[in-house]
This record gives sequence, structure tokens and C-alpha cells, in this order.
Amino acid sequence: MQSEFNFQKFKEEVILATKKAFLEIVDEYEDSTVNAFSLTCDSAVRSIGVVANTKEALEEKTEDEEDRYYYKFCEQEWEIWNAAVSEFQEIGNNLMEFQENNKDKISDSETCIYTEFFNEFREKIFAICVQALIEIKDEYFFEDNCKESIIINFMVPEYLDEDYSIEVFSKLNNGIVVEEYKQNIEDFM
Repeated sequence: MQSEFNFQKFKEEVILATKKAFLEIVDEYEDSTVNAFSLTCDSAVRSIGVVANTKEALEEKTEDEEDRYYYKFCEQEWEIWNAAVSEFQEIGNNLMEFQENNKDKISDSETCIYTEFFNEFREKIFAICVQALIEIKDEYFFEDNCKESIIINFMVPEYLDEDYSIEVFSKLNNGIVVEEYKQNIEDFM
């Protein structure tokens, strides 16, 4: 039974897959302006991937100014839902394999409730995902491969609370977009 997860390897794989995914998206949507990109993970920490949006898709969905922030920040409404599929599939497989090999540590067999071991594992995975995005951003990877400024985020659908979401978004973005996110979070969370 494998009881140690290689977090450093996980981070390296996430960085490589995220960069590959971003470049695939920019290339595939070269006639559009990619303006939003998010790394996503499910709350059970069994799958990971990306979602992105274009300026054109945002404009098309935004019928009036009231809807603008919903479509701007709500990843579930974005246009692009996968890239670097095989790389993220492999990462997800490694996460699932670790959990299968440690199922007695992951949840209580009688109650099926996640253990503290799993909760700590999940929080570490989420923190690494955010750190990977920060490192990619700090090397100006997104800026160097975009036509315009881009919104970057980390999302766990229907799991993260507003405070944590604001904290993560603020680490990955700056300026007026952070204030827009904070002021309108109730519209899209």
C-alpha cells in the first residue's frame, strides 16, 4: 500500500499540463481572444483539468450589463472545457490510484465519511494547484502567450466558499478585476 503521495511530482505535472493546455487553447482559438483561464479540480480530488473563455464568447452571452460579471467569472458558463486531455487524465489517474491504495485512510468504512487524512490531502492538492498557477503567472507565461490581459483562477465546483475564492483570485490577478470579482461574487458563486 502506497501511503506517501509525491506532491512535488504532482506539482511538476500540473505545471506542464497547464502550460500545454493553455498553448493548445490559444492555438485552437487563434482567431479569438482568450481572456479567462482556470485550473479545475473536483472536490473528491479525483479529476483535474482546465476551463477557459474568450472575449468573443463573453460578449455573445452578455445581453445586458447586469449579466456581465456572472458570465465573466462563472467558469461553468465558459466556452472551452478541455485541453491537454491525456496529461490531465494521467494526473487524475494518479490521484485516484493513491486514494484507492489508501482507501482505509481516506474514509471511514462504516460511515463513508472522509477522514482528516483525506481532508489534509485535499487541502494540500488545492494549495499546490494554486501555487502552480502562481509560478506559471510569475514567469509571465500567460502574458507572453496572450493577445490581451487574462483572468486566471482555480476552481472546485460547488465546494470553495466565497472567502477562499476571493483569496485565491486575489493571488492570481490584480487591479480592477479583483475588485470586480469581490464586489460581484454573489452573482456567480
